Amino acid sequence: MFKLITACTLLATFLFLQPDTARLDQLPPPPGTVAFIGDAGSPNTFTFENWGFTRIENPDDPENIQVEAVFDIRSLKCDWKELEESIRDKKDYFFVRKFPEARLFIDGATPVADGQYTTEALLTLKGVTRKVELVFTITPEAPYTVHAEGVVLRRQFKFNGKGPRNEVPVTVDAVLER
Repeated sequence: MFKLITACTLLATFLFLQPDTARLDQLPPPPGTVAFIGDAGSPNTFTFENWGFTRIENPDDPENIQVEAVFDIRSLKCDWKELEESIRDKKDYFFVRKFPEARLFIDGATPVADGQYTTEALLTLKGVTRKVELVFTITPEAPYTVHAEGVVLRRQFKFNGKGPRNEVPVTVDAVLER
């Protein structure tokens, strides 16, 4: 009897306490592109169709810049539709029913060379927050155009299914507007 009650409670929790996605449904048009390469024998480019900045401070001072972005994982797209559906839905990958959004937070950057900066951004994905090093350039005047690159180690975020390599290259091209 205890097992039956526990199973019913877990099922009800899963069905009725779904994550709040209203905020994701109200994002303005994306301010640029976010792409990553999933390589499971051949490279597949994935993009987020729905994402946006929720905070932008000090874009004119990259050493003190603060940026927060939210990504609608449900909007993940790639040319191989079966793969797209599989990685969105499976627990081993994005599992969007439980984790419909990802977040990125940047709090300052360090100049490195030739107008480039490096930062240890905090990425929250599948309920796990880890540091991800990004290298970026940003124009000195508004509208601020940003190009960033980094590598996400997918196993750090509970991606344990067979398939893509652990190192996932990520590229961001965006416009920051206050």
